[in-house]
Amino acid sequence: MTTSRFEQAVLLMGQGRPAEAADLAEELLAAEPGNARLWHLLGCARLQLGQADTAARHIRHAVGIDGSNPAAHANLARALLARTNGPDDHEEAEASIRRAIAAAPAELSFRLTLGEVLQSARRYPEAVVELRQALDLAPENPDIAATLASALHLAGQADEALALCARILAAHPGHVGAWINRGNAHLLKGEVTAARAALDRAVELAPNNVQARFNRGFAALRQEEYAIGWADYESRHDRPFAYLPDYLEGQTLLIDHDQYAGDTFQYIRFVLPLLERGARVVLSLPARLGVMLRVCFATHPRLEYHVLGTPEPPHDHKVGIASLPLLLWPTEPFGAGRVPYLQAPDDAVAEWRRRIRRPGRLAVAINWQGNPDYDLDHFRSVPLEHLEPLAAVADRVDFFSVHGGDERVDMAPFPLNPLPKDCDAAGAFLGTAALMKACDLVVSSDTSTAHLAGALGCPLWLMASAYPEWRWLDKRTDSPWYPTARLFRQPGVGDWRPVAAAIADAIGTL
Repeated sequence: MTTSRFEQAVLLMGQGRPAEAADLAEELLAAEPGNARLWHLLGCARLQLGQADTAARHIRHAVGIDGSNPAAHANLARALLARTNGPDDHEEAEASIRRAIAAAPAELSFRLTLGEVLQSARRYPEAVVELRQALDLAPENPDIAATLASALHLAGQADEALALCARILAAHPGHVGAWINRGNAHLLKGEVTAARAALDRAVELAPNNVQARFNRGFAALRQEEYAIGWADYESRHDRPFAYLPDYLEGQTLLIDHDQYAGDTFQYIRFVLPLLERGARVVLSLPARLGVMLRVCFATHPRLEYHVLGTPEPPHDHKVGIASLPLLLWPTEPFGAGRVPYLQAPDDAVAEWRRRIRRPGRLAVAINWQGNPDYDLDHFRSVPLEHLEPLAAVADRVDFFSVHGGDERVDMAPFPLNPLPKDCDAAGAFLGTAALMKACDLVVSSDTSTAHLAGALGCPLWLMASAYPEWRWLDKRTDSPWYPTARLFRQPGVGDWRPVAAAIADAIGTL
């Protein structure tokens, strides 16, 4: 390999031409397959092209040939961070970036990457510690300070995050990341108007910044400003902006599950007006969720199901299910008049009533834990021990877990019946839906069971975080989405015992 040709590939990377750099690196590797620098360069090019899996494979190969280059270890961590397939990726990424830091402790970009890796693994307090150390090395570096502000926000330390953002913006008033993090910290404190102002400024500075628009959408929706909120919410993933043709008669719409089960339960109501307008709808869902909705959702001759991840059937338009409120607002505001739009099978409900009901006692289904893969889950899920006030009503209430997974009901501070192992054997949430309909009440944190209960028309008491997901709005005790819902709002981030005490008192009046 001539040095000039390698340097040409490096120059192409610097000019923002990674595809050409990759082509040249592959050409050179044909002659020198054992060259670690070329494998590293090729991996970096693939990473810039958004091919994180291939990038990680190439850079890992480079490190295997020659592990002395700290930049290669750092870029391997960045490639793994970009693909984030699970805990193994986080573990390897952390090990790689720590090797890079050990070899070059003064390289600030490596320390910044370590903070990002720890945040991605949801180890927010550890990220704060590492980023503070990095900031000590470069107190005036705005990017490190902004990343620390992000970690502080996620660790629940809003005031410190705000102070740090103020410091950044005093010196760098156009720093978009600092404006975004200021907005997030204000949201954590419940200061939605201030959050909106900060995020408006972030979007003004960087109109195409996906995170700025998504977070502004989050704030606008909490303010009940739906037109701008749902439009900005489209930034939640990398896909074309959603639209529907004016005329739907005879059109085939492929509507896919683009987030989580709870979102599907919330938004599937908007399939009904599409059918009424003459569309043929194909719902693309995870297999077991599709099994459940075939039973619990409306049947219609123009409604079909597809298993997400298999080859897609022919269609005229494809829309994410969470985009339907944007497309149907304001002609179908919330679809609340359609509740209940899910139905549990009558025979299954009757069987659960036979199994669980006892004379003179209330039956209450309860879930306290959301999906731990959600970045803000630690703000919305309730530590089981914080529900101790519910023990005060255990003499007249039978509690039934609808959490599933690793329930650890033996650790509950009140008598709690586990979710039977066969409950959802036929399809995700199918048995849970019937069990909840058989109960007098559903108590839930902000998770999929809350949306399912609301869609079924069950009496729902929601344990709402002081840092709520946008759909639960601010300060309201009702929900425009679910007429049967009552919200019990957490007075401050961290402690759920006042919420549990309020629920226990309310149960006492039933």
